[in-house]
Amino acid sequence: MTIRVVQWTVGRVAGSAVRAVLAHPGLELVGCFVWSPEKAGKDVGDLCGLPPLGVTATGDFDEIVGLRPDVVLYMPLIWNVDDMVRLLEAGINVISTANFITGRSYGDLDMQRLNDAAVRGGVSLYGTGINPGLASAVGLTAAAACREIERISIWEAADCTGYESAETWTDLGFGSPPDTPGLAEKARERQLVFLDAVEMMADALRIELDEVRYTPQYGVATKDLDLGYMRIPKGTVCGLDGVWQGIVGGKPVIELGLRWRLGNAMEPDWPINEGYVMEIRGVPNARLRFELDHESSGEIASSTAHPAVNAIPAVVSARPGLVSVHELPLITAGSVRTGS
Repeated sequence: MTIRVVQWTVGRVAGSAVRAVLAHPGLELVGCFVWSPEKAGKDVGDLCGLPPLGVTATGDFDEIVGLRPDVVLYMPLIWNVDDMVRLLEAGINVISTANFITGRSYGDLDMQRLNDAAVRGGVSLYGTGINPGLASAVGLTAAAACREIERISIWEAADCTGYESAETWTDLGFGSPPDTPGLAEKARERQLVFLDAVEMMADALRIELDEVRYTPQYGVATKDLDLGYMRIPKGTVCGLDGVWQGIVGGKPVIELGLRWRLGNAMEPDWPINEGYVMEIRGVPNARLRFELDHESSGEIASSTAHPAVNAIPAVVSARPGLVSVHELPLITAGSVRTGS
């Protein structure tokens, strides 16, 4: 049976999601929600740089519900818990890339609201992306090679200069003096979804954490940087090297490290070996490197969108409520090209 899909918003990640839905033989794009009145009434293909698809975007929430989709790919820059609750209560599964893994980063109250709404609607809510999301799933899968685990670590490194979102970087403290009061807390709050990921991994490994710690370090611009979409003055933050640690008995059992930089003039001049390294201390030890060839697709956003699209069949079949990756069956590519 074909699964009916609605795309929520048409930004860069959402545009990649639309392409993936069209390529998946088990999915049908039946609608699209947009915030902008200028986009409402337009063909989704036109909005995503594709040929016309015969699917019209709308800003009418009730119209989306009236389409009776099986699932909404929820991909706004800023999430709205009330909207998510309405979708779930209407019996529509929701898969989100909007800073969502377990929902705890939204606050315990909203996490409970979302779970309750999904249970009432008899549907599932799932969060993913590339990191957090798929990177954690790859690390957990690698851990299956081990009899015992002392520590599992995932290290991300990326030159993010091409990620043209001034709002994101400003929220993380980029462009601010490194001694700005509250800078570390600001970065922590903007990255709370990684706390979700640490807790999700602990749950998958069946361990109870004593606490989750976040420790950031900053790189500072050695000259004025003009990135086109934002300016970073000399002496202000242009790099962030932070680590989230799940602690048991005073020792880290789970580590998620994030090394991001903007521009080519920073002190300290951290090397950026693009991609992810998963390290598992245990019996036996394991180490793997996970790289994504963004040049082949031309879209960095695709690596965030595709784990969500490919998870659709598993999520639609899952139990009602909030679900995590370790509760789902193996998720793999939904569209495979064969022949010449």
